[in-house]
Amino acid sequence: MTEILPWFFIVFAALGVVGWLVSLWQSLSLALSDGGTVQTQAQLTTDVRRALLSEKEALLGEIQDVAFEHDAGKLSDADFEDLNEKLRTQARRVLYELDEGTEAFRGEAEELIAQRLADGR
Repeated sequence: MTEILPWFFIVFAALGVVGWLVSLWQSLSLALSDGGTVQTQAQLTTDVRRALLSEKEALLGEIQDVAFEHDAGKLSDADFEDLNEKLRTQARRVLYELDEGTEAFRGEAEELIAQRLADGR
């Protein structure tokens, strides 16, 4: 089990990097393209957001797993601190990207809320 654990984290980190690179590539290709239909942009936004949400869930699970392994005595305090900090840093990045992705829709949402409030009065 001890030999498998480092490989598990290496593979998980590699998948995270690949996911990040795919998201970056899609963002850059959309930004540098001639434009595109709104539906294509919305689908890209939805796909990127879905990928980020999946990554967030996986990271939260990993954080819980590392804490469990530490509590069970399978990880030393130093290893736990190192892995926990790395996973939490990745989780903060994902949460930041999720928050950043909603900024574009915030103005539209506020307008819709104001319109509904005006209609209801």
